[in-house]
Amino acid sequence: MEQTILMREFIREYLAVSKKSECYKKSLKNAGNHLERFSKITGLSVSTDLDEQVMEDFTYYLQDLNLMPTTIKNNINRIKYLLQKARKTGYKTNATIDDYNVPDEEAVSVFLSMREVIKIHRYSGLTMREQEMKDYFVIGCLTALRFSDYSRLQAKNFIRNKIVIKTKKTNTPVQIPMHPVVREIIAKYDKHLPSPPSLQHFNREIKIICKKAKICGKVLCERTKGRNRISQLVPKYKLISSHTARRSAATNMYLAGILPFRIMLITGHKTEKSFFRYIRISRDENVKILARHKFFAGKK
Repeated sequence: MEQTILMREFIREYLAVSKKSECYKKSLKNAGNHLERFSKITGLSVSTDLDEQVMEDFTYYLQDLNLMPTTIKNNINRIKYLLQKARKTGYKTNATIDDYNVPDEEAVSVFLSMREVIKIHRYSGLTMREQEMKDYFVIGCLTALRFSDYSRLQAKNFIRNKIVIKTKKTNTPVQIPMHPVVREIIAKYDKHLPSPPSLQHFNREIKIICKKAKICGKVLCERTKGRNRISQLVPKYKLISSHTARRSAATNMYLAGILPFRIMLITGHKTEKSFFRYIRISRDENVKILARHKFFAGKK
């Protein structure tokens, strides 16, 4: 017959034999500490057979601590991980927690319009290294490649005005026509692009570059802290990262009228549902597209 054990005791037992990294074990211990404090405050004896209702109450407890949604979600996932380990060890657990999830909070993801991409491309008040990073970024903005791909382009990838590369993440071969601006950049380096920066350095510097290029429009950012919704206007350049390039390229291709399935052959999205979650189009941009449609233009 399966037996239960108090969570604090199981966590102590599991951490003593776990082969996980010290960093990960520390995160599990921290989640366990939250659960133990919750237990003391509520008077609940929390064991391995805790159910969905207890997990929901624990989530409210974490929200009352004014933790960020991602922090709350991470803590819940770590407790679920420990419960899975408890089950495999032979302790009794409650199956209702398997489907319990904390909803994701959608991050604020921006894209750069073609006008902004060209503005960045033409900006010249940069150091030589900033200029090189800017060129990499602009290539990303016009190819929809990931940083892991556009940062390792070599002369062999440039074949007759197209880029041919096997993507690093999915190992998928793709072919992308070169935009005139991309051809200009490639020619500038005689097809031999400079050594790429690290991703961490790139993400830090691209914000500075975009600030210098006056990509400073305000973006409304909303986030949840605990149970409160906080809204603030943030300069656009602060939200730009290496991945903004890929999102911008896909969105601008779509706005230019390229069919989604053709863009998906470049981005690697498997379904239109996932593709359209990726596209960033405002209501103003949407109405402009609709206005050109023959239905609204009164064309037969």
